[in-house]
Amino acid sequence: MRALILAAAIALASINQGFAMDSLSHYEWKNRIVLVFGKASDPKVEKQIDVLKQKQAELADRALVIIRISDDEARVVYGTSVAMSGDKLRADAKVGNDDFQVLLVGKDGGVKFRSKEIVSDADIFDLIDRMPMRKAGQG
Repeated sequence: MRALILAAAIALASINQGFAMDSLSHYEWKNRIVLVFGKASDPKVEKQIDVLKQKQAELADRALVIIRISDDEARVVYGTSVAMSGDKLRADAKVGNDDFQVLLVGKDGGVKFRSKEIVSDADIFDLIDRMPMRKAGQG
């Protein structure tokens, strides 16, 4: 039984390392990030950002940063801004140039959630509120 548990823990650790977002290291252990990928002309990109930005108190409470990635440009639309490469973020996230995707990245830099559809604010907040660091009162 112990061997099975150890094997599962190693497999999970390998998965998390594979999804690490090195291009977001500035935010590591300080912020969670919602990445919104899509073509500049994709209305789903604006809709997703609008859905989240309407809940600024909840975003602040959960230490969230929202980053829009269109073409090769990465732009912070909510939270602390730092210079980033859209191409590097796409490569780290394994998202194609024209793909619409929403990713939730945890404070540890790992991808916690990925969707090809618009995600409600409640769904994102619920995911965060179930995270161990959040439950432990660490933001």
